[in-house]
Amino acid sequence: MKIVPPHPRAPEASLDEGFTLVEILVSIVLIGIAVVAVLVSLQTTIGATTVDRDHAISFSWLQAASDEIYRAARVSCTAEADAAQTNPEVAYSAVAKSVARPPSWDTTTATIEVTEVEYLGKYTADGVFEWDDTLCFEGPGYEDSPLYTQRVTIQTTSPGGLVKTLQMVKSE
Repeated sequence: MKIVPPHPRAPEASLDEGFTLVEILVSIVLIGIAVVAVLVSLQTTIGATTVDRDHAISFSWLQAASDEIYRAARVSCTAEADAAQTNPEVAYSAVAKSVARPPSWDTTTATIEVTEVEYLGKYTADGVFEWDDTLCFEGPGYEDSPLYTQRVTIQTTSPGGLVKTLQMVKSE
């Protein structure tokens, strides 16, 4: 019988005694990239939310102003010639400005105004109907004319500079 001597045990040396400097640096860089990506996406989300909120507030302000202009008395396109009345653009703009400003918006940078009033008509008897600020069919010589339709353009500017426009039609 042959006797086998016991295997000499090698001293236990652990290769996993910690992390190397390179491993630690790689970990820090990867965590830094992840944090920067999260912060950039958060900043983008906040910016997009602000723009979306401004769009919604602008539209609600425009809608409220158009409702008030619709309820207001119609201003004739000949009012400019009458010294006792103001022109339609100025009159409707005053009505639009009477609508309460959104409470979160600064009074110096947020504005609302009527930028244009056009009239529906045609230049010749056989022409097509179109909108133009010179097609006024009211006053002397037009007493029986049914063409009293106006297109009013209202514009808001948000504190952030967002410009939003709405057009409405007003008739008798």
